[in-house]
Amino acid sequence: MFKAIIFDMDGVIADSEPLHLRAENITLAPYGVQITEEDCREFRGRSVKLLLENLITKYSLDVNLEKIFSAHKKILLQLYSKEVTPINGSLQLLRWFKEQNYRVALASSSSTQLVGSVIKKFKIQAMFDTIVSGSEINNFKPAPDIFLEAASRLSLHPGKSLVIEDSTAGVKAAKSAGMFCIGFRSPHTPNQDLSRADLIIDDLADFLEELKEKSIEKVIFS
Repeated sequence: MFKAIIFDMDGVIADSEPLHLRAENITLAPYGVQITEEDCREFRGRSVKLLLENLITKYSLDVNLEKIFSAHKKILLQLYSKEVTPINGSLQLLRWFKEQNYRVALASSSSTQLVGSVIKKFKIQAMFDTIVSGSEINNFKPAPDIFLEAASRLSLHPGKSLVIEDSTAGVKAAKSAGMFCIGFRSPHTPNQDLSRADLIIDDLADFLEELKEKSIEKVIFS
């Protein structure tokens, strides 16, 4: 039934959400602002620039959006290069899908530079048939653009693709694209609303073990 698997990056492949919060607080520290995950919850899986724009308004900061966005991007890249690690089971799951001859894509709202840093650090370039970053689309999740673009590059009907997402916005985007969606309760984004997902899982490693025992259709439709 499914011919392609589309992975989100942050929170699904990369255990990066704590790094995002740290980057945001380091960026905002000179302006006397400290935020919590609660401030960021509705923006996870979406555009960082949208989050920063919201924070500038919320805290009445006298700062140019492009300036603070540039500073944040530099800080985040530094944190990623030193500290980002894979979500448990994510790389093994990627490899398994590839070995089973599924088309595999990455669709991340993060910038091309940030996506590239993760791919290089984890050495997973060969795992993907195509990669779409937030730098290449006009409308961010929950708009379906990034997933539709991935399907187009794979030359597949959207309905032949399965998406693995950990954010409310990402699940909405996948469903709006007409794709089957697995909602993953990522360790650092437990409060995301995944209710629109077709299946919700708590552990990628456990999910992989199920897949090894029976077909993906039997796992997700049983």
